[in-house]
Amino acid sequence: WFNHFNVDARKGPDRFMLTEYEREAIRPHVLGRFRDLLESTARSPAMLFYLDNWMSAAEPDGALPPGQTARPLNRRGLNENYARELMELHTLGIDGGYTQQDVIEVARAFTGWTIDNPRLGGGFRFQPRLHDAGEKLVLGHRIKAGGGISDGEQVLDILAEHPSTARF
Repeated sequence: WFNHFNVDARKGPDRFMLTEYEREAIRPHVLGRFRDLLESTARSPAMLFYLDNWMSAAEPDGALPPGQTARPLNRRGLNENYARELMELHTLGIDGGYTQQDVIEVARAFTGWTIDNPRLGGGFRFQPRLHDAGEKLVLGHRIKAGGGISDGEQVLDILAEHPSTARF
């Protein structure tokens, strides 16, 4: 499973998180439910850092500031990296029946899933002020507005139960 939920040691602080990632996120779930393994990796600081979700946040109105056509590299905003990898490599597969809009909706669901004190090797933390609290539609499933951390948990449920995940 470590190869399936890959984290690369060459990406900055991830090299210091790999042992804990395998010990805490992967090993306890190797023979258990896939859904539990999925959530364990989703909450792992190593995965959050590797796929940049620790910096993914909703803009107050979902838009870029006036006059700006792209977000500066050092600014928070919606980041699709984890959402895309979660569907393409961890669950549904490349032809699993999702769209670019599904990627965006999944990314919105995981805003606010971050790392507490990232420079000090902190653990998982949900930051409500960074979360997109709006309604989401993922693979035809409606996620009600205002769900907070449960938005991401519902996405994990949807993906774990999807027929393409079993085939992948």
